[in-house]
Order: sequence, then structure tokens, then C-alpha cells
Amino acid sequence: MSAETLFAGQGYAAVPLFDPEIVRAAEDDIAEHVDRVSRALYLPFEQSCPNAPLSERIDRVCAHERSVANLLRVAVCTDAHRGPRLQALANDARLIETAERLGGRALAGKIVRVRASIACFPEHRHAWHSDVARDDGTGCGKVAVTAWIPLSDAGPESGGLEIAAGRQPAPLASDGDDGFEIPEWRLAGLPRVHPKCPAGTVLFLDRFTPHRTLPARATRFALVIWMKAA
Repeated sequence: MSAETLFAGQGYAAVPLFDPEIVRAAEDDIAEHVDRVSRALYLPFEQSCPNAPLSERIDRVCAHERSVANLLRVAVCTDAHRGPRLQALANDARLIETAERLGGRALAGKIVRVRASIACFPEHRHAWHSDVARDDGTGCGKVAVTAWIPLSDAGPESGGLEIAAGRQPAPLASDGDDGFEIPEWRLAGLPRVHPKCPAGTVLFLDRFTPHRTLPARATRFALVIWMKAA
């Protein structure tokens, strides 16, 4: 089945798009950002576990300084996307070209952030939601297609996404739902899929496709680009 057919019918498609080594190397932007923030603290830099693998570092900090680990998590998720390697991925013309082909509409403008599945912060894994929860044409309502780019191999047991497949004509969440989280009962009858996304693969999601983050044994980072309709 072609990516176009899968996206049109199921609301998602995983497309190999980048050199895996270039994607993995983009994690260096995150490692450098964690170093930068850690050096700005009164806490001795050595206590930020600088010699730990990036996939374990925040968990190791959390074992003795949970508040500092959370500060590092927030710093990564709010500012690390400005790193040069991550920006090169976010601005690659193939992203918008593929998204326009899959979604069948012109796109202009985007929001870029890093997202993470971190074992010590299960409360910050995203529950069932769609990237457009209120289809009002303003703010997030302008998002048409999302590109989710894991910076390492991601799948059912490594911090991938679970998707309730089937392209939706409207959001399944409503104003009455807690924070626009989609309650489980609204997903009854929808098949669940767990796409395998090796580094270099981009998972494209339709604006109304329900999805959630799966747990990871080691921290999994992803670059996320929410692309808006022109």
C-alpha cells in the first residue's frame, strides 16, 4: 500500500526520508543543550551526569535531583529544537513536499519542538489526543499535518507512538474532555497500530488522528513539526 493510500484511509503514514546517521547525529544538539543548561546551575556540573549516555542522563539525574531533571526536560522540550542540526531537519524541503502530497493541500508555516518519552516522568507522556482538538481555524486549529521524527529507532517497546487508525472527519475530543484528552470510550472499535520508525523515518499524522506516546526503557527524543494549512 502506498503512503498516499495509507494516509488517506488511516490518517498516518511512515515514510523513510532522511539518512539515519544524520538524524542520530541531531541528538548532539540535545546533549549540548543539556550541558549548557547544567553549567548555568548552582548545582555542580558533575551532578548532571555528563558522562552518561543521553538516553539515560535525565533518568540518572532524577534519581538524586528530580527537580533538576525536570528542569532539563523542560529546557529540552522548549528550546533544544533551535539547535543547528535539528533546524536542518525541520527546514528540509522534503518534509513539506511529502506532507503536501499526503494531505493533498498546500502548507505554509510550522511549529517545531522536541518531545521525549522519559521513564522517570511517565506523567509527561502524551495521553490519547489529536493535534487539532478544536477545529476553529485559529492557533492549533490551523495545523493540517504533523511530522514526527524520532532521533533513534522507535517502536512499540522503545517510546514509539500508538495510533487509533482510521482518518477522522473531525476531532474526537470535545470541550468537555479534560484538557482535550480523548477518553478511551471514544476510541472504541478503532484498530490500534504501533508503527516501527527506524531513525530516518518520518511518521506523518493527519490533524485529527488520535495517538499517544508509549513508554520507553531509555529516553527517546523526537523532533516534531506541526505544519499549518496555507
